[in-house]
Amino acid sequence: MIPTTKRLINLIKSSPNIDSSIVSSYTNVIGKYGELEDAIGLFKLFIEAPSDYNRILLLQPIMKHGDLQLAQEIYDYCFYQKDLREGMPCEVLHVLGYLGYTKCTETLVSLITSDNWQIAKDAILGLLHLPCNDYESQIKSIIDCSFGKSLFGEFVPALSYKISSSSMVSRLFEWGDRSASTDCNSGIILGIALFGADHKYIIKNILWNQNWEAHGRGTGTCIWSYIAMQHVELTFRELIQDIKILQNEVISKKDLRYRLDVLSELLECKLTFNNQPIRFTLTNNESIVDIYRDLFDWSNEDKDDSIIGIISNILEQEVEILNKYYHIREKLEMKIEHIIEVDHLVGYSEKSRSIS
Repeated sequence: MIPTTKRLINLIKSSPNIDSSIVSSYTNVIGKYGELEDAIGLFKLFIEAPSDYNRILLLQPIMKHGDLQLAQEIYDYCFYQKDLREGMPCEVLHVLGYLGYTKCTETLVSLITSDNWQIAKDAILGLLHLPCNDYESQIKSIIDCSFGKSLFGEFVPALSYKISSSSMVSRLFEWGDRSASTDCNSGIILGIALFGADHKYIIKNILWNQNWEAHGRGTGTCIWSYIAMQHVELTFRELIQDIKILQNEVISKKDLRYRLDVLSELLECKLTFNNQPIRFTLTNNESIVDIYRDLFDWSNEDKDDSIIGIISNILEQEVEILNKYYHIREKLEMKIEHIIEVDHLVGYSEKSRSIS
């Protein structure tokens, strides 16, 4: 068990009212560097008070590092006669699917249409990791009943990936573009992305299309747009280039501002979102340094054609968006300094070991 996990366990036991943001910081690190032993230790802590929000946060690293044996223990403790026990958080549904625990498939399928948004979401995210061959007709019927509606079970469209070919992508896009409410289009965006990198241009179209509001934080769509962007291998460099090219074309300031808003929200996700809710999705490996340079470097010393320069020159009165990018620059600089410091400490530690 890594020291960070031991410290978190002691912290939660000694300070039950600790702020959840501190717990999240610990679980993010454990998610990156922990192992099975850490997941087992955190599950023992979780079951002491499974309805406590800080204990629910422990499910992220448990999901990341658990195995089928631990999944069996989770199922035995959290379920009774194929149903979640009273007081158990529905996030457990996602965890079991993520860990490949097939014995819960029937239960997850039965919860796709739950009236509880969170239960349905976690059931569907879990199912994305499990074989659904025996339930294809049932899932197809649920998707067909939702098609074309404005409001529907938000993550139902993501299941298209489990039962359909990529020919479904055009139908999903039409649904999202013409009729789906922006309050519940996360599952459509995710569903399109899961069909792979061949549909990168569609995801980019969605990001730049104001009909979708794909960067919405209030709706939570931004996170799923970020996950979709990564899985189809759409890079920040491409998005930044699009904006730099766009400034030279005849477009409205409103369109430029919209794209800058979308980019800023996705950059915030890059800086703050550490989970991988779909185990098999790709992750963005662009370095923070490269992104910083693409955003803020000048191509020559005579003209500021960086993102800051574009905003200053074209959107002169848009103080809010300018301040947003100054803030992003500060956060990137802090991140870069942290990376350099960690590299230094690792190098120093390795040098010390070689001397001793």
